[in-house]
Amino acid sequence: MGQTTVARPPTAVHAIDQLLVTIGRAPDNNVVLDDLLVSRRHAMLRRSGSQWELVDNNSANGTYVNGNRISRAVIGPDDVVGIGHQLLHLAGDRLVEYVDTGDISYEASSLRVETNKGKVLLTDVSFALPERCFMAVVGPSGAGKSTLLGALTGFRPASTGSVQYAGRDLYKNYAELRHRIGFVPQDDILHTPLTVRRALNYAARLRFPQDVSSKERKERINEVLNELGLAAHADQRIDSLSGGQRKRTSVALELLTKPSLLFLDEPTSGLDPGYEKSVMQTLRSLADDGRSVVVVTHNTAQLNLCDRLLILAPGGRLAYFGPPQKALSYFNCSDFADLFNLLEHDTATDWTGKFVASPLHESLTGPRPAVKPAQPDGQAPAKAARQQSAFAQFVTLSRRYLAVIAADRQYAVTLLILPLLLSLFAYAVPGNAGLSLSKAETARSGQPSQLLVLLIIGGGLMGCAASIREIVKERAIYQREHGIGLSRGAYLASKLVVLTALTTAQGLIVGFLGALFRPGPDQSALLPCPEGHICPLGGPFPRVEIAIAVVAVTVVSMIIGLLISAIIGNADRGMPLLVLVVMAELILCGGMFGVAGRPPLEQLAWLSPSRWAFAMGASTVDLNDLRRSLGSDEDPLWDYSSQTWLMALGACAVQAVVLIILLWIRLRRIDPQRKAAK
Repeated sequence: MGQTTVARPPTAVHAIDQLLVTIGRAPDNNVVLDDLLVSRRHAMLRRSGSQWELVDNNSANGTYVNGNRISRAVIGPDDVVGIGHQLLHLAGDRLVEYVDTGDISYEASSLRVETNKGKVLLTDVSFALPERCFMAVVGPSGAGKSTLLGALTGFRPASTGSVQYAGRDLYKNYAELRHRIGFVPQDDILHTPLTVRRALNYAARLRFPQDVSSKERKERINEVLNELGLAAHADQRIDSLSGGQRKRTSVALELLTKPSLLFLDEPTSGLDPGYEKSVMQTLRSLADDGRSVVVVTHNTAQLNLCDRLLILAPGGRLAYFGPPQKALSYFNCSDFADLFNLLEHDTATDWTGKFVASPLHESLTGPRPAVKPAQPDGQAPAKAARQQSAFAQFVTLSRRYLAVIAADRQYAVTLLILPLLLSLFAYAVPGNAGLSLSKAETARSGQPSQLLVLLIIGGGLMGCAASIREIVKERAIYQREHGIGLSRGAYLASKLVVLTALTTAQGLIVGFLGALFRPGPDQSALLPCPEGHICPLGGPFPRVEIAIAVVAVTVVSMIIGLLISAIIGNADRGMPLLVLVVMAELILCGGMFGVAGRPPLEQLAWLSPSRWAFAMGASTVDLNDLRRSLGSDEDPLWDYSSQTWLMALGACAVQAVVLIILLWIRLRRIDPQRKAAK
């Protein structure tokens, strides 16, 4: 088995003296693996003559042989089987089990990160982490600390070099090893309106197999809460917690899967000194309990709690690795402020070469062997396998999203109040014609056009406002969850389905209530009154058609808002863009002033959902007839016919599809595995 052999006594040895051996979490299996990452009926071994065939039973987290996920494979004594936290291998008529309890070796070799433009962000960083070690990474701003963290976790793999987890290549075996690595980014990976327990429950649903019972999830959540001292705050909203408690909640989320390695990016950023010390003490205790912890930090006051300190110089160069107590004397500095100034301004010194040649380096690693420059292996990092079906993830994400909306009272109230207010504003339009062509022609009034503009633009405002912050505000959450197997399609579908339902309801409220107490259109464009017949109620569906037009612009504008939210890097940038979108829809709808026959304005208007939604309403009302009676220009998209109305609806549908495709592409670009080097 080479490097994958585990250099410690086995956890268990299982006799396999049957033709069929079942493996899983359920107690009635022949080989029981007590691990929530293992499915109840995970896999089975079949004897065929002198050979054993391993068959995966469509397990949630997969069965791996020598790092490769398999559906079935013939295995021998030199093969390593990975299931959950367990490594298994055949030894005659026995199956030897090793459980990853956290006491693992971890080594980085010649890590180098270079952008596509040739800029070097990290320069040949190498170190070996002892078991149960608490290591801090420090250095001046821009030294590549977060870049190093991305390379060490496998989320943003290094351009060259390797990371060895218990003697196995992390990048090549990432799909199998991803649950053994926890990562807490600088931004909170929490939905803060939820309570601590509820947030952890949704996280557990996404991380564990579907056959894990609610009782099992609850027990694991309680274990984590007790370990981090959060049990007393379990039913408290996350946004009401202190900074230190909130950061511990982020850590709790990562501890659900019992990772052997825990990485944190600036966990004490923004905390006062008391909370900084509390967080660092918590991380110290986590390392003592049987895992290795690596933290990027600017906080140098608590470095004495660490076992190892790694210092980076500008350019991502390793300047020091060793006990934190010896760092200042090594650089002959009185404090870390002077040390960082030295590294930042003394760019001529080869800090890596100086450290490698030092007695301190030799005392930690022994004589340094000759190392060839690391070369890329040409193999893409293994993609994280999905631990649940996309539909199961969609259901969990949708439930969580609805729970977040319900818990965020300000947002929920806004969703309810906005369509009611816009409906009331519609009654500020002067006149008594409403949307009736005959009454408007009698009064020579342009009220139908004015009312349609208000309804359509109101729909655009509601749709875009509902979604323009929904992805950017949880980008860190999406990137972390996608990195461990969340389906991009499930995430996008949960946003689209929930928001489509909400904005459709908003559009219906405005579409019906905004003209409820005003005369409606005289007849329907889709089902007009047959010639020679009298339709005193104005035809079957005129008001429904107006409502559909409002819903169309609301839903498409919602997708525009989602796309903007996926593009911008800060939620605060969304509000100015919301104003821009609404103003553009107002100008391009064609109701304020004519756009037909005015290139390039007419062509730009084709890109706006307000243009087509207004055309739907104008077709139902027959605004061209009204324009003729008032001596104004007509618009060919406003013709009173079912073909015109359906064409406009189809245009809105095409816009929605194109926007969803663009949204999918944008989400791919912000996936963590695609951000290695830009």
